[in-house]
Parts: sequence; C-alpha cells; structure tokens
Amino acid sequence: MIPRQTILYVVLFFFHNLAFAQQPIKLIIRADDMGNAYDIGVAVIKAHKDGIVTSVSIMPTSPYFEEAVRLCKENPALSAGLHITLLGTRLRPLLSPDKVPSLVTKQGFFYETGAELEKANPNLEEMEREMLAQIDKAKASGLHFVYLDYHRGPPQSVQDLVMKLCREQKLIYGQDFSGSLHGFVRLPHDIESWPAETLPDGQLVYYSAPSLTMEKEQLFFDLLTNLKPGQWTLVMHPGMAGPERASVTDLLCSPNAKEIIKIRNIQLVSYNDLWEAEFGNK
Repeated sequence: MIPRQTILYVVLFFFHNLAFAQQPIKLIIRADDMGNAYDIGVAVIKAHKDGIVTSVSIMPTSPYFEEAVRLCKENPALSAGLHITLLGTRLRPLLSPDKVPSLVTKQGFFYETGAELEKANPNLEEMEREMLAQIDKAKASGLHFVYLDYHRGPPQSVQDLVMKLCREQKLIYGQDFSGSLHGFVRLPHDIESWPAETLPDGQLVYYSAPSLTMEKEQLFFDLLTNLKPGQWTLVMHPGMAGPERASVTDLLCSPNAKEIIKIRNIQLVSYNDLWEAEFGNK
C-alpha cells in the first residue's frame, strides 16, 4: 500500500507541473537598426508582414530615418522604438559638432566603439542634449514611439542616461536584459555574427558575413522550441544586402519558425503592449 504522504507529494507535484505548463510564453521579436540602410527597412517590413517581427528600433541619425517612419506608419501593428545613437563612424550627431565636441571625432563623426567614446571623456550634458535632440526628432515625425534603447555598446554613462530619459519621457526601456524593469528577459544567442577588421590607421570596419549555416538556423529553431514559460525578448538584425542579413530575414519569415510558435502556443507581443500596460492610462 502506498503511504498517504507519498500520494500527497505526487498529487502536489502533478498540480505544480500542470500550473507551470499552463503559464504562457510571451515573446517580443525585435528588429534593430532600421534607417541605417535602405535594405534594412525593406527587410524589417517583410519580416513583420510575412514573418514574426513585432517591434523595430529606428535610428534617428540615420540616412533613411524618414523612410523608416513612413514604412512604420503604413504598418501600424509594428511597434516603433528609438535606437539612441552615439556610436558609428558613418553617422553624425543631430546637433552641430561644435555643440557636442566631446562626442565626435575631428571629422565630426561619432566614435566607432564605446571604448573610444569613453576614452574621449564624453560630457554628460552634451550626451543628454544630443539624446533629447534625437527624441525630439522622433516625436516631431508623428510616429508613436513607445520605447528607447541604444545602438551598439556605449559606456555605462550613456546607458544610465537612456534609463533616466525613459522615466522622464514615459517610454519603455528597451535594454532591460534581466527583466527587472518590465518583466521581459533578453535572450542571448550566437546566431548572428559581426566580422570586422582593424585597418592600418586603427579604424575598425565591418564586412558582410556569409549566409547563415544550417547549424545557425537550427540554433534559432531550437531557441524557439526550448523556450520556457515566461516573458522574453529576442533581438535580430534583418537586411537584404548582405548574405547573412538576407538569411536572417528569411529565417524570421520561415514556415518552420511560425509552425514552432503555433505548436508551442507562443504569444507574440510587442513593446506597444508593454507601453499600454504601463503608461496607456496615465
């Protein structure tokens, strides 16, 4: 005869696992760097309309910012965020370089890396002025921006300012890696690559990577398949021009990915859902 206490443990274990299994899986799939090149905008819209992308970060200093805004207005279900940009040697600040001298090189461009910017000892007031200029440009576009994040890996001082501006501007903090602020944990992955080379003059340049291998694609499918109940964010970089970026776009539109999401009953949500929950009634 089975002891009553053992039966009780089995029953409690069963109901515990049943409750765990019934917890939903919520997933934000975010595309980054919209506006940085024309093909990125085309890819983001494709990955949204034909795929699983729910949110996109737009770079206000980028050459195709207006195009990105237009495309997002034509696709209102795609949640828009502001990709605060203080790095990237192909980009200039919105403010005149003489207004933010500690943020730019002698040529008036942003520094390439966070380490280079930190070495230049950037002025906090200049950083905040430039960030506010980018936010003002986004607001003036008429597109509803609901979150802020940042481009590349800036110094901690930049990250702290972005968090401060999120509180002041009533925007979701898009770099909430741990989920401590909004409950969505950032999923790390090694699906994408960023091949680069340092030139003789010390400049770091990136070059196009080959298409994703079958092993890399399987990493993506495995990530979706193995998601546990909870709230997650996945950041990808679709494009059309380079082989890897184009294959990332195809991956985000793949029938296999959509089938896994359907079978696992993964709820695709966006940053707009977070914004509505936190600021919609305020």
